[in-house]
Amino acid sequence: MFEEKESFWKKKGFYVSACVLLVAIMAVGVIYYRQADTNGEDKLLANIATEVPEATATPSKEEKEIKQANAGVSQNIVKKPENQTSSDEEQDITKKPKEKKETQKKEVVQNKKTTEKQKDSTQTKAVTASANHINYSFDVEKGLLWPVKGDVILKYSITNTIYFKTLAQYKCNPGVVISAKEGSKVKAAANCKVTKIEKSDELGLMVTTDIGNGYTVSYGQLDNISVNKGDELKEGDVIGTIAAPTKYYSEEGSNLYFQVNEGKETVDPLLLLR
Repeated sequence: MFEEKESFWKKKGFYVSACVLLVAIMAVGVIYYRQADTNGEDKLLANIATEVPEATATPSKEEKEIKQANAGVSQNIVKKPENQTSSDEEQDITKKPKEKKETQKKEVVQNKKTTEKQKDSTQTKAVTASANHINYSFDVEKGLLWPVKGDVILKYSITNTIYFKTLAQYKCNPGVVISAKEGSKVKAAANCKVTKIEKSDELGLMVTTDIGNGYTVSYGQLDNISVNKGDELKEGDVIGTIAAPTKYYSEEGSNLYFQVNEGKETVDPLLLLR
């Protein structure tokens, strides 16, 4: 009997121990499960915390495009209108009218100076021309300068004929023929203006001058003429030199043909030569 009770308690003790052990195992399992669950949540939170900064630090392509688009919009909003000028440009715009006015003022001053110079130059030329202008108003009482030194070999004769040795004939002579060496200088008999330069077979090269008051003087048988048509000469200026005589005066020799006209009428030069 006693042995049966002892066996019973032994069996009962075994089951109790087994139950206690099972409870302990379950308790340990619950604790482990809770710890594992807690660790999982912590890891999940850690992963989320880690992933969020990475997403922020390294944005995706789409996020980049969105940011660029937003940045472009912001720049367009902030960007200054093209027609709006900066302070420097405004200063330039303010300066330009001033600079333009100063430039215009300088141009006006320069033009004025140029005009004054031209005016002064014109006045100077006018004064010079006036100073150089020769008054060729012939004074009959003063008379004429002898153009060359020499003897009169053929006198003036318009009403009567005189004998021309080379031509061996008598004819009128509207001027005087003054004997002169070839190459001798021929001078202007009065203040004058050269009006004509011509050549003829009889008188060779001839220069005609206007001495004023309706009088003209002509010089024939010339060479090396030093004047031009339009030149103004003073009394005593050289007109040219004596040339070799033409075939019409070969017997008379080298000479100066000298003729004076009052209007269309010839005048005896010997009446005017002093």
